[in-house]
Amino acid sequence: MKRIGIIAFAFFCIFSLSSHARKDYTDALSLTVVGKYTGTAHPWDRLDAREGMSTGEMGQARMCAGMAVAFSTNSKSIGVRVVWRVKAANGGNMGPISARGFDLYMLKDEKWLWAGNGFPNKNTPGEPHEVELIPDCGSGEKHCLVYLPLFSQIESLDIVTAEGSWLEADSQPFKGRIAVWGSSYTQGSGAGRCAMTWEAQLSRATGYNFINLGFSGNCKLQPYFAEALLDAEPVDAFVFDAFSNPTPQEVQERLEPFIQRFVKERPGIPLIFLQTIRREKRNFSASYDAREHAKRTTAEELMQQMVNKYPNVYWINTTNATSPTHEATSDGSHPDSYGYTLWMESVKEPIQEILAK
Repeated sequence: MKRIGIIAFAFFCIFSLSSHARKDYTDALSLTVVGKYTGTAHPWDRLDAREGMSTGEMGQARMCAGMAVAFSTNSKSIGVRVVWRVKAANGGNMGPISARGFDLYMLKDEKWLWAGNGFPNKNTPGEPHEVELIPDCGSGEKHCLVYLPLFSQIESLDIVTAEGSWLEADSQPFKGRIAVWGSSYTQGSGAGRCAMTWEAQLSRATGYNFINLGFSGNCKLQPYFAEALLDAEPVDAFVFDAFSNPTPQEVQERLEPFIQRFVKERPGIPLIFLQTIRREKRNFSASYDAREHAKRTTAEELMQQMVNKYPNVYWINTTNATSPTHEATSDGSHPDSYGYTLWMESVKEPIQEILAK
């Protein structure tokens, strides 16, 4: 009986080792990285630190919000193995599925269709955390897009596939380069999944490459951000969600010098400014309503002047992203995933018309 138990244990150990070995790990940097704005000291950062940036802004520059990895594979299962650079985000006004999670999309009938997602239970830095995104997607060729977390910093990332399957880099799935600098709305606060930011949805809807440069709470027309945005590879256009964070006074002081710098250094490039959305916190708070009214009114008045003064400056009135029923909000300030869909739909045609020029 004892011998049988030893033999059974030996088979269990062999099976466990073989199960563990049934995976291949591919460095995601060897594949096609989507949504990367410029070269950085660390490959998963969005921008390098600049003089004038606060500690919080530097941390946000290291977040991989908006990036994705494109590849083809015949693997029946797809996952990721991630090492966090610092402790990964827990959520706040969003769940871990978007703050530190991964979204898998696959191409079907020439459209990107959601296929799976997941997030590591642990957010401790410096050690590998593995999560399966889809376990049983068949053995045929698949074109895949894995979106990265919105509020976490990645040290390293591997794509995990079944042992013996093939995996190779895909071409860039979206055309052009449109930089989107903005607030927490652009970074994706409140989104239910990391692929549901308004600009990620806009990329899938239009085929254009909209690059997430959202800095939650810190998009205030600062000169050092203008420097960072301009010190990069050329883009086809800039989109600015620039009126959600600054006060009316900051907008009055900073807007035209900010625009003048872009006009001088990127002549002829479209500069597309978006009106900030109406926040549901205004519904029953007189003080909050007055503050938001002043912010939107100031933006509207000044942007009309800028559009008349500079030929490549455009102004788009984003519609209410919290929906006609006022229900599509995550916390009263930020839209939920459906709210970001409404935001995307409200700016899609105007932006496409501008890019077509």
